[in-house]
Amino acid sequence: MALKATVVAEIGEFSLKIIKFNVCKGPKRIDCTNLTTSILNETNLIINLEIKKNLTVNRGKIVSLVNNKPLVRLQMKNPCDHLFMKTMFQTILNITQNCIFIKSKKFLNVDIDEIAKNYYGGMFLYGNITFKSVFYNDECNFSCTVAEVALSPRKNKKTK
Repeated sequence: MALKATVVAEIGEFSLKIIKFNVCKGPKRIDCTNLTTSILNETNLIINLEIKKNLTVNRGKIVSLVNNKPLVRLQMKNPCDHLFMKTMFQTILNITQNCIFIKSKKFLNVDIDEIAKNYYGGMFLYGNITFKSVFYNDECNFSCTVAEVALSPRKNKKTK
């Protein structure tokens, strides 16, 4: 198996802007959530999420593309076994320690810029990045989303 590496010329501190965020149809016939989203101030994602019943998510996939070229593909048999995903689910969606999503209605204001800076340590590559994610279990879809963001060099504030 050969690995292909692409050299990325520009990396550094970034500013993030959400270009688009769409909900898509997952692989199962039934959805176990109702999900609607909107963008606020180009950096925050407003999420209305209704979890229809208590459930666990046992499959997940995240694909990221930079300027329409594949960067990362993450396929998970149990997303809660992934350190970052479990932490994100616990922080944003308040899941149980056993990774159970409780039947509920949630209204969330998620600062994607802040999450990206914390996850990537404030440094990443520049460009237009698309994140496609899908999470589901054996019965139903939990979520399927496509996010397009632009990462550009952060403008340093001038000091007097």
